Amino acid sequence: MPIWAFVMLFTVAAVEGATPSSPPARPSVATLTLRSKVFHNSRKLRVLKPPGYDDPKNLSVRYPVFYFLDGIAAFDAWSVPATAEALWRRRIIPPMLFVGIDNGGSTLESTNPVRDRASEYLPYPDQSWTTADAPLPRGDLLPTFLFDEVMPLVNARYRTNAAPATTGLAGDSFAGTAALYTAMKHPDRIGFLLVESPALHIGSGRLLTEAMSASAWPSAVYLGVGTAEGETPEIQTEMLANVRTLHSSLQRRRPKIRVHIEVTRGGAHGYDAWRERLPVALRWLLEAPPSSGMQRTKPAQSAVARR
Repeated sequence: MPIWAFVMLFTVAAVEGATPSSPPARPSVATLTLRSKVFHNSRKLRVLKPPGYDDPKNLSVRYPVFYFLDGIAAFDAWSVPATAEALWRRRIIPPMLFVGIDNGGSTLESTNPVRDRASEYLPYPDQSWTTADAPLPRGDLLPTFLFDEVMPLVNARYRTNAAPATTGLAGDSFAGTAALYTAMKHPDRIGFLLVESPALHIGSGRLLTEAMSASAWPSAVYLGVGTAEGETPEIQTEMLANVRTLHSSLQRRRPKIRVHIEVTRGGAHGYDAWRERLPVALRWLLEAPPSSGMQRTKPAQSAVARR
């Protein structure tokens, strides 16, 4: 089993209440249930509302939305809620909704969490997965799932500013691969992108090749990687080189997009490293923009049904 799949074992541990280490206690998080016609399964969406969301004086305000794949792990092992709350208290990032989307391995119907997660996130085969339980790639369906099922449900239940410029997407490992693929194929639907430790080797390098030749991207792209990601020095070198290659390719598209790479010396492939880099990522992507993306509109009648 490749290291990219091994991450799912920690996601399963998070479901059972045991994480790789003990992140800070997280703030209150609401949940929605999504029954997907695209993937034919049911899962939870986890929603963190910003400070002041429920204040009566803000009932006409609509908020940007930052979607995180691997929802249960992002909200638990990554400590997305606690990190966002800390940055809000210091007024470093603007108010926005954070939404965690549970993966295919966390659904009620999953019989093989590791394989089901990988299948949902991989648009192309992972040639390093040589065991008999290699997943069937279905990641090409993820954009449809996100845009046609997840986002409409969130927009219906919460006061969102659903403009592409104020919509973000994040993921790690295979989920980072899925986030990258989705944003690359639909740059007009995603405004900012956070990608940690993506598996750019998949499809025998096809994903990286396509990313390097893509003509359009979201306006801001953050890449995170460690220097010790992988079981062997060769894998670690390849991982770091691939992410640096992607970063260099994106840099050539300036000033159309902002791009940043955060490299952690000795950083491994796992939640400890991603949690450590998360404040840097959120601050770089979101800190004190000229417009926070919040919209104040006339109260709509349908807004009564939104939380």
